[in-house]
Amino acid sequence: MIFGIIGYPLKHSVSPRLFNAIFKMMNLSFVYEPFELPAEELGIFINSLRQSQIVGINVTIPFKERVCDLLDWLDLPAKRIRAVNTIHKVNDKLCGYNTDYYGFSESIKEFKDSLRNVLIFGGGGAARAVLYSISQLNYQKIFLVERSARRREKLQEDFGYMKNLEIKEWEDDYILETLKGVDFVVNTTPLGMEGFSDSFPLKPTYSLQGKVFMDLVYKPELTPFLKIGQSLGAEIKNGVEMLIFQAIKSLEIWTDLKTEFKDWQRIYNSIKSSDKF
Repeated sequence: MIFGIIGYPLKHSVSPRLFNAIFKMMNLSFVYEPFELPAEELGIFINSLRQSQIVGINVTIPFKERVCDLLDWLDLPAKRIRAVNTIHKVNDKLCGYNTDYYGFSESIKEFKDSLRNVLIFGGGGAARAVLYSISQLNYQKIFLVERSARRREKLQEDFGYMKNLEIKEWEDDYILETLKGVDFVVNTTPLGMEGFSDSFPLKPTYSLQGKVFMDLVYKPELTPFLKIGQSLGAEIKNGVEMLIFQAIKSLEIWTDLKTEFKDWQRIYNSIKSSDKF
């Protein structure tokens, strides 16, 4: 069986090495390949899947939202989130799923019951998965900042049912004031990701003790966003666990195979310690 990932760029992605190592560990003759696509080639690639030998595809930046309208069927979470990160070809039908929300939900289990107010940076596909996950928890107030007016309008349209959600323009004074009253801060943007940026536009001058800073970026593991939180006393968490949990769920969707988190984590750590990470 052939699997893969589409996005642009993909040089930061550890998914091909991670999946191929899992396949090797399980003695499976599967292969997982990266398909780096310019934006204008997304439709051509998706249509070509129907006649290809590829069974499953993961979707990453910048295609998670755009790909929805190119598929034949979406599961309920993907419909609500309006973003897909996993495609499964069943006969000649392309079925879309969102396993990001599952990955996020699993990765915050350790502290989800102790947090009440959240600030989310970004309004793309990953942010949508985070919102959907948080909508099922008992949060009192959710603040989201996004630079694009079009994205803010679409988020309001799709998540307006969340009465405790406030969506605002990314504006420094608003962010610094809002940050004081939240206990969970999540970066869903690629800012700080290897190959994207080496900084994050946030400059608080007060203590962040008692807050949790989570970055969905996993490479580097200590991102500029997390460094800001750590330097001012916040607990920090990167996107490694979310990456692994969403991968576990993707593989299960494609093959019905159940795998263990500890095996993926061991393989990820082995890849991380290699010279090519």
